[in-house]
Amino acid sequence: MNSSPNYVAIVERVNEIESKFHRDLMALLSSPFVFKPLFPEKLLFNVHDFSNFEELWTWFKCIEGKPHPQDSQKLRLGKYAEELLNFYFENSTKYTLLSYNLQLIDDKLTVGEIDYLIQEKLTGYRIHLELAIKFFLKIKIENEYQWIGPSTKDNLTKKKNKLLNQQLKLVSNYNRLLPVEYQNNEFTPQLLLKGAEFISFEVYEVGKNPLKNAWWVHWEALKNVKQDNQLYTIIPNRKDWIFPFNKRLKRINFEQLNIEILDYLELQNEIMISRFQADGTPIDRGFIVRSNWPF
Repeated sequence: MNSSPNYVAIVERVNEIESKFHRDLMALLSSPFVFKPLFPEKLLFNVHDFSNFEELWTWFKCIEGKPHPQDSQKLRLGKYAEELLNFYFENSTKYTLLSYNLQLIDDKLTVGEIDYLIQEKLTGYRIHLELAIKFFLKIKIENEYQWIGPSTKDNLTKKKNKLLNQQLKLVSNYNRLLPVEYQNNEFTPQLLLKGAEFISFEVYEVGKNPLKNAWWVHWEALKNVKQDNQLYTIIPNRKDWIFPFNKRLKRINFEQLNIEILDYLELQNEIMISRFQADGTPIDRGFIVRSNWPF
């Protein structure tokens, strides 16, 4: 069960970063674009911008000393991720950030909020970008596979419909509500979807990229996750889902995990854990869910 050295090296270098904000930023940018096949290709933000880690790392070392938000830990996961990407665009060498979290107000009624308006510095190409960070679990219900959130309040179908039919149409539908300087500009709607795709542990096969590897299991089957010479981290803070391999979080053995996990499942549907080899090499992450999940 050996992860690819290249991907492991990325995790190790992200772990070198002392600032949590910067660490999460680099983890977010380096993480895979999820659920790509389910969206029209023309709507996908150019993922190649983040695919070259060495280029990202060079950029990061140049801006590492710049001020960043100090109160972002109070934000919910989604808003925190938006703040991370906002910092990237504010300091990008490729893009100019024109607007961020732009509320569209029609006769005192908020009809929507645009995540980002950005412009390519080299070409002048303008983009209306929507960011979504989602952690969905694949499960078969009534002979049909579905992707649903661990809390069961959200699902991929609902999110996809909202993105395609509402969020990505905000500029075209409400152009008159944009700041005057942008009303005559053409913006191409695009999507950046980050997070992880969690597969049932029964059919899961560990891959080379720990930032992509993800599974889920009902609590009573947790014993199937156990492997010799492995360590585990319990991740109660949702913002840590962005980078679940933080070496600053406590690592425990399986016996401790099996005991401590019950305290979390008494209060919530799910809890994320990450797995490591005995030498600290990251393997993957997973959700442990209640026995009756998702019902």
